[in-house]
Amino acid sequence: MLEDLAARIGVAVRVEPVWQGGDRAGGLCRVNGVPLILVDGLAPITDRIAVLCEALSELEPEIETVFVPPALRARIRAARR
Repeated sequence: MLEDLAARIGVAVRVEPVWQGGDRAGGLCRVNGVPLILVDGLAPITDRIAVLCEALSELEPEIETVFVPPALRARIRAARR
């Protein structure tokens, strides 16, 4: 559902197996000005969900243009740094 939401606002999600046990499992970046969410495919699922929620929270103006179930919207807002 989180990856679908990213796609609906035009943001690609790439899942790559790079986890090294660090404190980051990915995040939002921009490549040539285009937003991209990188997610470590080897990170625990809870970390991957957290990365997606945090990255999507940084794209809140775009998210406001599409329907997001209230519980998911609350989870995304709670992930804001």
